Amino acid sequence: MTTPLSALPMLLILAATIEENFALSTIGQNQRHTRINSQQKDRPLLRHFGKGINERIMNSKEGFNRFGIDDHFTSAETIPCLDMQSSDNASDSSRDGNLYFSSPREIREAYTADTNVQEGTTGGDLHGRSSGSGCCIIRLQGKDAASVRGLMDFADNFFEGVDDEKRNSNIKDLGVFRIGNNIHAGFDDDVNEEGKMQVLYTKLIPGLTREDDPLLLPLEVGELVGTNSLSRAHSGMNTLFDIGSQITSAVLGMDSVTTSKLLDDCTRVRENSEQHNMVSDNADKIADEVSNSYQRIIRYLEPPAAVEETDPAFWPHVDSTFLTLIPMPEIAGLEVWCPSLSNSESENLAHRGEWVRPVKPTGPEKAAFRVESNEEADDCIHVVALAGEFLQLLSDGQVPTCIHRVIAPKPPPPASSGFSPKKYKARVSAPLFLRPRRGEDAILDVESDLRVSSNNGLYFEKGLLEECDSMRVWDYMHCISPDN
Repeated sequence: MTTPLSALPMLLILAATIEENFALSTIGQNQRHTRINSQQKDRPLLRHFGKGINERIMNSKEGFNRFGIDDHFTSAETIPCLDMQSSDNASDSSRDGNLYFSSPREIREAYTADTNVQEGTTGGDLHGRSSGSGCCIIRLQGKDAASVRGLMDFADNFFEGVDDEKRNSNIKDLGVFRIGNNIHAGFDDDVNEEGKMQVLYTKLIPGLTREDDPLLLPLEVGELVGTNSLSRAHSGMNTLFDIGSQITSAVLGMDSVTTSKLLDDCTRVRENSEQHNMVSDNADKIADEVSNSYQRIIRYLEPPAAVEETDPAFWPHVDSTFLTLIPMPEIAGLEVWCPSLSNSESENLAHRGEWVRPVKPTGPEKAAFRVESNEEADDCIHVVALAGEFLQLLSDGQVPTCIHRVIAPKPPPPASSGFSPKKYKARVSAPLFLRPRRGEDAILDVESDLRVSSNNGLYFEKGLLEECDSMRVWDYMHCISPDN
């Protein structure tokens, strides 16, 4: 639903507040805003946790890209595929006996890291010869698939507008502005001036009610793509928020109350949020009004002809999320690191795992649901769902955060004599980043909020979860990157 006109003044005031707050905060950007809360407590195990993930990222850079080589990891072997639906469509599908959807237990097991040492853990058949990448492919169908296609169309529409010299002046001149710690919005038409990618950084202000669409910042984006495209994008985001919430609650064993408390699905915790004065001392409170989860739109630019096929456009990294949900584009490029089940401690870092490109499942045995019509079974869309740092942290090491990178499509070969050169088709991606809430109410109570397993996870660190008890979950970011 579109935000009603009566609600727009309040939302626009908040948007203006945010942008003016940015101007105010840059005057004294070296000042630290003080919160009398859990972020002031020293958490050495949490810092060690972050360093451990960084070490795994560094190790992955030595891994080989082995596509097309026999007897090595494949997408079908290492990356589980789950069938899911949004909560809004659950009642409709329950009346159709042909439909099949993955259970919470199947979702949890698909993300849990395998090990041949621990007892009681998931068998190795789910991840093949990998211990688990923290990546799953989610298959959606029907209305859910249609809504996510609307989000992908929005991404294409945005870059069509960027390329239109008659319409792009406002978005081209926008730049990227900082709202608060780890909160940015804007458009960067050449990230780091490397000529590799263009990124739209959006932020969302939740609607006044759950029925209202959020307000998307920068406001120039809606002006560029039009009301209809923006509305379809919001529908796709809502589907991904819902699917991500289901996965997170299934993996961590959280009930609906805990999920709403900790996970930012772009809704308001309280219907009537307090408005704050436009002064730098209120920067954190103002930032808390903006959804901590966000949508990003990325276009990978044509690489030089001489670039190596395995040279990443986006280097190996992890996301500071519960989950990152990426509708699978027509053009491949995403690769995930699949640690080896048997060679995890090899002195040769290249043997500790392999880079695997997620591929859409094919064949009748991979049908999204039990039907006789192949045409109906093809009416689906696939979403890659990557586990972030917060899923590894709150699962007590049961789930690995997914290390991933992006390889841009190769340029077309030179045209033969007498033929026009083939036009390069850029890869466009629309990842949604599902993060913890920033508010002061998002405090973790380990005993009541989480399903704590009696088995130590593959990435278990003794005492870590206890150290995080009574902590605002988002304060992990202040511990790892306080000035970002």
